[in-house]
Amino acid sequence: MRSTLPIARKLRLNRLGRWRVLALLALSVAAVCLSGCGISGTLSSAPQSGAILHGGVHGGQQPVAYASIYLYAAGSSGNGTGATNLLLPYSVSTGSDGTFNITTPYSCPSYYSQTYIVAQGGNPGLPNNETNPALLMMAALGNCGQLSSSTNVNINEVTTVAAAWALAQFLGPGAIVGSSSTNATGLVNAFAVASNLADPSAGVAPGSALPSGAVAEPAKIYTLANAVASCVNSDGTTGCSALFTAATTSGGAPTNTMDAALNIVQNPASNVMAVYKAAPPSSPFQPTLSAQPHDWTMSITYKGGGLNLPGSVAIDSQGNVVVADYFGGVVSKFSPAGVPAASSGYPGTGLDQSYGIAVDGSDNFWVTNEQSVSDAGNSHDGSISKFSSTSGSELSGYGYTAASIYYPVATAADSNGTIWIADYGNSSASLLNVADGSAALYGSYASGSLPFTTAVAIDASHNAWFAIQGGAAKVTPGNPNTSTASTVSSYSCCSTPTGIAVDTSGNVWIADYNASEIFELNPSGSLTHSTIVSGGNGGPEGIAVDGAGNVWAANYFGNSLAELAGSNASVLSPSLGYGLDAPLKEPYGLAIDASGNVWLANAGSNTLTQFVGIASPVKTPLLGPSVQP
Repeated sequence: MRSTLPIARKLRLNRLGRWRVLALLALSVAAVCLSGCGISGTLSSAPQSGAILHGGVHGGQQPVAYASIYLYAAGSSGNGTGATNLLLPYSVSTGSDGTFNITTPYSCPSYYSQTYIVAQGGNPGLPNNETNPALLMMAALGNCGQLSSSTNVNINEVTTVAAAWALAQFLGPGAIVGSSSTNATGLVNAFAVASNLADPSAGVAPGSALPSGAVAEPAKIYTLANAVASCVNSDGTTGCSALFTAATTSGGAPTNTMDAALNIVQNPASNVMAVYKAAPPSSPFQPTLSAQPHDWTMSITYKGGGLNLPGSVAIDSQGNVVVADYFGGVVSKFSPAGVPAASSGYPGTGLDQSYGIAVDGSDNFWVTNEQSVSDAGNSHDGSISKFSSTSGSELSGYGYTAASIYYPVATAADSNGTIWIADYGNSSASLLNVADGSAALYGSYASGSLPFTTAVAIDASHNAWFAIQGGAAKVTPGNPNTSTASTVSSYSCCSTPTGIAVDTSGNVWIADYNASEIFELNPSGSLTHSTIVSGGNGGPEGIAVDGAGNVWAANYFGNSLAELAGSNASVLSPSLGYGLDAPLKEPYGLAIDASGNVWLANAGSNTLTQFVGIASPVKTPLLGPSVQP
């Protein structure tokens, strides 16, 4: 007989009243980029001639005359460094009406070089042809090779704050954009998200590229744009004092409008009221917030794609987001900019009550099924299904049903070509060898040390850490080829853990749903920290570690996002978490992408929320501890 579900899941059953048992355990990249596609295809990566561009610069609704215009290609030598001014040795500036034309010859480093345009200084309507030295604004453009003579750019405060949010992890002082040489995909996807937030041709929010039905926060975008406008439409001295004071961080006060916007979005819980009050009484952009926001995070919430009681979330190497759906018999997949790959999801004959998902090293995704039906019509208490990374087709037929796979609730992929499965139903773990395509059972681990496995994460030594009733357990697999014995070590720490993650130092982070706490174990399993999140009533579920080692958790009952410092487990987010302005509803699954976006699956509304540029980028797919891309 199947074991009794833990109390956390009973609470959810009572709360939602719609699950048979506990329901909630909790287009490719190319189709969605601003100016085209991600880094794939056959187009040339060699230098090529750039196109004529034209546009205008506005401070609020006021033309900015005589501003210097720079066209940059983002760098690849590190985050926030190495951008190249493509217009050198020529100079371009706006005319008296704020318009400009780039007719000087320039060369794109490659078709895929990410480009952006910057306006500096100029006269935003000041007397006596004065200029504002603090004026620095930008607009994200995208692939250099897809700029054309029809490209029109409107550089204003809206495009500036949109770029600050979307490119927050790639921006340095003075509007310098760059990524590491190994994270070109993360940079491309960040530029695509910038076009969701604001249209660079019209200078309005949200952008025309925002998928149908998606919901951004335009009033928040306009409110921050108005705060920036208070400085833009001034002589750069006293008119900037309110904004610069509100945007001051431990690193000091900004000296230009772009750096001020960046400081604000990188520190979204700091000086929230002061930033809000920096907007002038007669704001040029409407509509605006009627009261101060809870924070200055930016979210976009997507729907469609077959989302139906979504659970776990995973991300592939191109930044596509895949979601396990408990109902509907489909898997949902979204592009890095939130476009559903299939309007109703990818169907699977083996999918049944699914909420665990992982992406392997070939970008195929693996989904757990509480129940399954074989081609002979026989019912099984669980299976795991495999789907193609490219077509979304089911590759596993009715699913893999090794004898030990029983009521599986979570899965994780390792870099060595294996898949770990948390088998809740018989308090065990399964290990599959998928490197050779067979999905053969490598090992089955069942003992009194694995009661009610609910989540799994993998450390750098290929050990699997499971969240179990009352704590955590580490499984060190044996080698079937040498008959090396496996070991299972259990550790007590918490009451009802529902999420688990491992950082690069080997520390294990556990989300405890009932206690609303995050626990940290050191690599030896000893408890080092416990931290209450969201005022003690958040109910953390999904948990992940970002590229800087900070920890993020989805607060199921708090409808918010928590952040902890990986160094000492102190809470970095506000007392009730980030994102209270976003339409979160019972968020469960959580994953971080290579652009620094945090993705949450909302079980209560069948939607997917993206917190833009808030975290340090993570290499995807996740094959062990989180590392920088």
